[in-house]
Amino acid sequence: MGEGELKMGTDIAGGVEVRPQGRGSPWLLADVNLDALPRHYDAFGLLFGVRNFAGFEPVAPGRGLPEDASPELLCLQCADSEHGHTWVSWTELAHIDWSVRALRVDDRIHEYRSTSDGPCLVGKASHHGHAWRAVAGERADPRGSAYPEGTEWRAGDRLWRVERLSRGDVLRVDPQLRALLDTMRDLAERHGGDNVRLLVWFDS
Repeated sequence: MGEGELKMGTDIAGGVEVRPQGRGSPWLLADVNLDALPRHYDAFGLLFGVRNFAGFEPVAPGRGLPEDASPELLCLQCADSEHGHTWVSWTELAHIDWSVRALRVDDRIHEYRSTSDGPCLVGKASHHGHAWRAVAGERADPRGSAYPEGTEWRAGDRLWRVERLSRGDVLRVDPQLRALLDTMRDLAERHGGDNVRLLVWFDS
């Protein structure tokens, strides 16, 4: 991975750029060493409108790459299948209201396992196996958006529930995303919020 490159799983790549001399000066690929971030579709949907199963109103969808992107950033592109190029400034990220909920329920039904400490999230998926279909019906629609918020199915120690996420839910379960935002905040304190931006694209 190149210096300043961001990569989540195998689906997203890009980089953080800074403009040390302010408006009108060239953008530079930031000297930021980032650990590989997970394939987190809720973050993709919230920020960029990609794989937006949770139904968020995305912050910065489909903008393309800016004309003044740095040559170093452009060199990170390497596959013909890359798509969904977009970018977002730190100023925009800093003004996200993390209490805002998604526009609709999550298309993935959330599955929990009962424990002595309460329900434990197993995962969420757009398709469920025999255990869910045994209680929901063989012809039941697997999309959460087909049901009212709060709809539940129970079988043994398993609970399936239709839920609606908030932006804060994404941040709480993604420490790597929090670390990225902290890094960008530090850069913005030195260069200004409009002089720090994240550019991304997808390969899927």
